[in-house]
Amino acid sequence: MDALTLLPVIEDPREFRSAHEHDRALAVLEKLWGGQPEEAEPLAVELTACEPTIRHRALLADVRRDLGRIAWASSEYRELIDLARGTAREAVLWQHLGKVHFVGRDYPRAVEAFVVALDLRVRDDSSEDLVTSSRLALERAELLLPAHLHAPTSRDHVQ
Repeated sequence: MDALTLLPVIEDPREFRSAHEHDRALAVLEKLWGGQPEEAEPLAVELTACEPTIRHRALLADVRRDLGRIAWASSEYRELIDLARGTAREAVLWQHLGKVHFVGRDYPRAVEAFVVALDLRVRDDSSEDLVTSSRLALERAELLLPAHLHAPTSRDHVQ
């Protein structure tokens, strides 16, 4: 994950391809995470049409997020979260919704989504790398909140 953009990056394409060789979404992932969402979109649309799984729909939402279709991606993630509520996938979907808002520069909403993702991951005793990922995303989004949201309240000064 790129620490500034919070988006995935493929560091070793050969290793990535080998690790995902049986993944039907490999071509979409390579294009999307390779910074080519316009080339990923028709692949993601076709994949989702053939297999409209939560994962494939989420990939299409990520593609459209990177194409600047923030409202569409946000709406799709809200629907996917409703479908996955109470499952292990819910935290992942909240994390991705946070990334949609982050890319759209809606940092308050990104923070809200990352908080939910982090809470769910901690509650569900997720792996430390997933918890760390949520913490880092939350910290990055909080850094970019407008200054007025960081202004101390009167309670902050009570000793």
